[in-house]
Amino acid sequence: MEASGESGHVKSILRAAELLDVLSSAEGPLSVGELSERLGWAKSTTHGIISTLTAASLTEQRQSDGRYGLSLRAFELGCAARHAWDELDAQNHLQHLAIETDGSAFLAALDGTDTVLLETAAVTGNFQILSPTGTRTPIHCSSHGKVLLAFRPENEREMLIRRLNLVKYTPATVQDADALRLACREICSRGYCVENGEYRMGLCSVSAPVLDRAGTAKYAVGIVGIARDGDLSAVLRGTSPVLAAADALSRKLKQMK
Repeated sequence: MEASGESGHVKSILRAAELLDVLSSAEGPLSVGELSERLGWAKSTTHGIISTLTAASLTEQRQSDGRYGLSLRAFELGCAARHAWDELDAQNHLQHLAIETDGSAFLAALDGTDTVLLETAAVTGNFQILSPTGTRTPIHCSSHGKVLLAFRPENEREMLIRRLNLVKYTPATVQDADALRLACREICSRGYCVENGEYRMGLCSVSAPVLDRAGTAKYAVGIVGIARDGDLSAVLRGTSPVLAAADALSRKLKQMK
């Protein structure tokens, strides 16, 4: 079996996963040449991997132009992955939270050094400010990211902090690891996190942890809104409903097998 160094990882599988990532973030199907350019691989390597993925029904080739995209089988696998938070009845909780706060509610989880939006809900007719489900956000500049970081075992949290690339997105972005450590301690003490324009200027959010039986944040639930002229009061009024939603989801999570 083809392995990569001493890690025991199979290089071809890692490459296949990287190719799937590129297809998932593309706006439409891509040719072998476009895939090769984005991945920095030789066309022969790209063709071999995409052909294998197509044979495994994870990608499909359009007959009209030969371009490749994700298949319905990939969609099916994605639907299977969401079963865990579907069992929480998360969407109903988010709908209730959005109505109660007259805002935009979300559920997110940690994946590597990013967070991923799993579910969203907003009041019909309101200005939509939430990103689509599946959107990734860096941990260090979002309320849900910092909540998911803070409510982890200390050694795991420290390992994650050391891996983070503390990119500056706005003047408010945390760029110092010690400042992030301090923020995590404050979040654990307070039980929630408030973020103001750290990733996108003018947006603010409040998030709280959905805790498993070990007290680790499996998910983060929160709301996001617009800070008009720096005024956070509209979003901060949603803190109690966010904490109530997090508590309800945590209790349900702990009851699950």
